[in-house]
Amino acid sequence: MGLFSSRSTSASLSIIAKGCRAIGNIESDQSIQVDGFVQGNIITDAEVIITPTGRVQGDIKARLVLINGLVEGTCQGGEVNIQPKGKFKGIMQTQQLTIEKGGLLIGENREIVEVEKVTKLSPNNQENQPKSKAS
Repeated sequence: MGLFSSRSTSASLSIIAKGCRAIGNIESDQSIQVDGFVQGNIITDAEVIITPTGRVQGDIKARLVLINGLVEGTCQGGEVNIQPKGKFKGIMQTQQLTIEKGGLLIGENREIVEVEKVTKLSPNNQENQPKSKAS
């Protein structure tokens, strides 16, 4: 691959390094890895990775959340995986939750229901009613 190739060999990853304290909200369209401490909310369209040395006090919203450190707050993700050294305290909202042996969830898990799939019919809705034949 050339030096100025337009194709990337790896996806971008923002890292909060071990020993680093981030105070405030973090928003990104790329993956975020926490090896240090974050006090604030993390929002991304990609994934959030909390390593064994990582700690988050705040809310996380992401497509995929991998917890192998400590998270205290709320977590909203399409898929959440609490790994062997992971600990989550708070309220979790997810479509798919996996807790590996050794992982810990202290709090509440609420399943996300996709609103688009739910259709509520009103008494006046005649679309699905059989049509009567005119005589």
